[in-house]
Amino acid sequence: MNIFAPLIRRPAGTSLLALGLTLAGICAYLLLGVAALPSLDFPGVYVVANQPGASAQTMANTVLAPLERHLGQIPGIDDMYGNATEGAASVSVRFNFSRTADSAARDVQAAINAAAVDLPSGMPSPPQYFKFDTSQIPIVFITLTSSGLPQDKLYDLADTLLKPAVAQIDGVAQVQVFGGTPHAVRIELDNNALAAKGLTSNDVANALRAANVTSPQGALSDGHTQMTVTASDGLQEPAEFARLLISVKNGTPVRLSDVAKVYSGEQDEYQAAWFNQEHTVGLQITKRPEANAVATVEAIRARLPQLRASLPSNITLTPVFDLTQTTKSALHEVKVALLISIVMVVLVMLVFLRRLRPTMIATLSVPLSLAGAFVVMWALGYTLNTLSLVALVLCIGFVVDDAIVVIENIVRHMEHGMSPMQAALTGVGEIGFTVISITLSLVAVFAPLLFGNNMLIMLLREFSVTLTAAVVISALVSLTLTPALCAYLLKHEPANPPPPGRLERAVERFDRGMLRMYERALDWAMRHRRIMRWQPLILLIVTVLLGMAVVKTAGGTFMPEEDTGQLQVEISADANISPAQLTERTQSVMKIMLDDPAVLDQLTMLGGNDAGGAVGNTAQMFVDLKPRGSGPGERPENIKKVIERLSKQYDKLADVKVSVSASQFLGGGGSGDKGGQYEFQLVDSNGGDLQPSALKMVRQMRTMKEFRDVSSNFDQVGKQQLLKVNREAASRLQVSMGDVDTALYNSFGQRQVSTIYSDINQYFVVLTTGSADSISPEGLLNLRVRNNQGLMIPLSALAHIEPNSTPLRIRHHNQMEAATITYNLAKDVPQDSGIKLVEQAAYVAGLPAGIRVDFTGQNQRLQQAQSNGMVLLIGSIIAMYIVLGILYESLGHPLTILSTLPAAGAGAFLAMLVTQTQLSLMAIIAILMLIGIVKKNAILMVDFALVGERERGLPAPEAIREAALVRFRPITMTTLVAMGAALPLAIGFGIGSEMRQPLGIAIVGGLLVSQLLTLLSTPAIYLWNHDRKIRKAARRERRAEKRRLKALPAT
Repeated sequence: MNIFAPLIRRPAGTSLLALGLTLAGICAYLLLGVAALPSLDFPGVYVVANQPGASAQTMANTVLAPLERHLGQIPGIDDMYGNATEGAASVSVRFNFSRTADSAARDVQAAINAAAVDLPSGMPSPPQYFKFDTSQIPIVFITLTSSGLPQDKLYDLADTLLKPAVAQIDGVAQVQVFGGTPHAVRIELDNNALAAKGLTSNDVANALRAANVTSPQGALSDGHTQMTVTASDGLQEPAEFARLLISVKNGTPVRLSDVAKVYSGEQDEYQAAWFNQEHTVGLQITKRPEANAVATVEAIRARLPQLRASLPSNITLTPVFDLTQTTKSALHEVKVALLISIVMVVLVMLVFLRRLRPTMIATLSVPLSLAGAFVVMWALGYTLNTLSLVALVLCIGFVVDDAIVVIENIVRHMEHGMSPMQAALTGVGEIGFTVISITLSLVAVFAPLLFGNNMLIMLLREFSVTLTAAVVISALVSLTLTPALCAYLLKHEPANPPPPGRLERAVERFDRGMLRMYERALDWAMRHRRIMRWQPLILLIVTVLLGMAVVKTAGGTFMPEEDTGQLQVEISADANISPAQLTERTQSVMKIMLDDPAVLDQLTMLGGNDAGGAVGNTAQMFVDLKPRGSGPGERPENIKKVIERLSKQYDKLADVKVSVSASQFLGGGGSGDKGGQYEFQLVDSNGGDLQPSALKMVRQMRTMKEFRDVSSNFDQVGKQQLLKVNREAASRLQVSMGDVDTALYNSFGQRQVSTIYSDINQYFVVLTTGSADSISPEGLLNLRVRNNQGLMIPLSALAHIEPNSTPLRIRHHNQMEAATITYNLAKDVPQDSGIKLVEQAAYVAGLPAGIRVDFTGQNQRLQQAQSNGMVLLIGSIIAMYIVLGILYESLGHPLTILSTLPAAGAGAFLAMLVTQTQLSLMAIIAILMLIGIVKKNAILMVDFALVGERERGLPAPEAIREAALVRFRPITMTTLVAMGAALPLAIGFGIGSEMRQPLGIAIVGGLLVSQLLTLLSTPAIYLWNHDRKIRKAARRERRAEKRRLKALPAT
């Protein structure tokens, strides 16, 4: 019974259903979002805490460790990275896919609340948390530049007006202000003047707190009128603070201006930013894990005119380093590849079918399948991204395959005298099971991607569902609309057809010649089937060897490095460099960058942002390159050549290290250190000192030419003045350690001693000491504290100075102290080779026992992809075997069909080896695709042969020979169609081609080799399997005969 017959007999109704699907697909396409890659939705929460003036070690011990202890008890954590710098600590918590960002955030807030009792009491504010995308890539920056406003005023506008407005936009996770700090009244104490007046820094701090208060004062009422009561108890301007009375000594008032310099400044004077060498303040924006980057940036850009209108006219607002612009360009190139694939597929069909109507009928399956896929994508919340669009490009070859097979079968029956309707019904009845088998076996290939929640599966799931949806829709179209249109539109050839043209005659001669050659080769293979049965095993061994050769020569990587047109630059100088010197070094780096002909814009940040965590000897640069091309205003070279040229110039700079890398759509994750593209952690399970081991490892790696830009957090070790207090002397002089700590903090800790409240914001009063005293050990020892009897005691009477060193940044990985080592790779060194070389460096460096190397970031992703990829491939093959076994009710025929897979693998690896294409995630996708494509050839032959044996009583050799010859043309046609669909990807053009090209190369190579070999091996293995079953049946018969004879009574 043909279940599709009712739809075939009603072409009008079937056509209207197809029209409805097309309209639904158009609507779904218009509603689909746009993204670079599928949404991974890694739940991540970022916790930040500040304690101005505290050293990195103090922050690690008193803030970071308590936070990590409580955060580490939250279930579902994949990784936790802690970071402590001067005055700031942060914890980046990455959860697995079993958690949602919202539920994880609730648990994080609970952990912060629980940790409050263990945190220092003097923190200016409790720790804050932000939900963030673990790729850690800002989606866009917005810069504010003005020729008439100072930096603190620009910062104030950015912080009070722009930051809240942008943070409210849907999809935004965090907005950080960079390039400055809030306005502050700064008070620089003169320790000598204080000593002369008999005062201490604590006297000044207490006077400031007492004189600048804002508190409720109540109201007056006389029974008829009520009036509020207020007092001028707050100070606002530096002049008001300067007149503040601190004390009265011998009848003489001592004002703040007598012992300190009071001026209007910034809360932290060590932060700055430049946009193309012009001072700027800006916003750094990251998205929520589940948000669409393109939609979020478009919403931000749509809000910009409104934001500009709220600012003074002399401020310029500019969005820069917008990675979504590259995303849109890359997706446009994929759409162009999709159109080229469709054109090539139609041309291949037209050449083989040589008739316009069958070609157009088969072509209809393309838009209908795409429309169905768009509907499924919209229903599941998917986006138009690189992987989903590549899936649609590749499915072009799939979706016309079914239609070609059906049309070819219908035409063959029409040539034997059937009417178009009868041929359509008979053809679909014969080929329907084959089409269903091909479709279900393809679905089985991607079935393992429906289970599990690691990164590889999450990346590939959207690709596989999109492809599967298109193929399932194409199968339904091929079994309903295609035969219905064939019955309605196809006509018998006229009795006296016009003579074929020259091209048609040439194609026919080529067809006949190829068929004769194949017939001779087929007969040879069938005669030597005992030899041919070993072909799959031999090819499997060859596949393994070729795969090893690819890894050895071309290498492996997680994702191919793309030319996104954007660079990230990390600048680091000597750990004890002054802010002025760092600014000078940074500007020399900026000049080289802006002088490069490939550079369009650059944004440089010194000192971090308002989330804290900056190291005083580093700066960051974000660079937009000119568009790729050969015209004016474009760059002809790829991004690797630009990086190589810039790196050579930066290597010549003294006293500064510059690391240049290409920004990628899928960020590195890991610890968040930006020193290099790749990283790993050194962790001591025994809790020992990591600094010597880290320095040894860095020195060893720097001697190896395969690495460049090697650095670690222990490179950033600064000078320290250790005040060694003689506790006996302090006790004798009646000076407590609390008095000493308070005096030091008041003088050198940038202490926020008071708050100034304005109409819309609040600002701090920052207490510090003069620059000469702040860097002089003598000035530190001359600092005086008041003892219990009111006497002024200099610190030199109870302490001495010992020069020391201290790390500027302390790293933790999963609550253990870690050394984060980052690096870039030299030209043509693949990522997996870098991992092996790191392990080799660790061995040569002779790291102590107990210290292990933990690869994080991109390196961790590569290791996970390599291990999970093999499991995924094996799972796909097992799933396909089970489905085929159920469909054919056989354990042997699925093996015949699966015997085609080694040829495809060998062809894919051979093509990658010839083109020196690295083994990456895209290659894994290609191999999955090949598993689904090449088994189709065997299914077409095996299914036809089984029908011949079952319904016409043909012997197996004759049945499989006829099947191979009859199916040779549709098999060749569908293979060429699939190759034509993949060819635009293999050629590689436009932005993002670096990601798509490995996919196309592997598929074209696998299809070419499998087409040449499996057309011969499949019939031979089918016959060998048949012979094996006959021999097995004969053995069973002989054993049964022996048992029967033994059972007879003896005569």
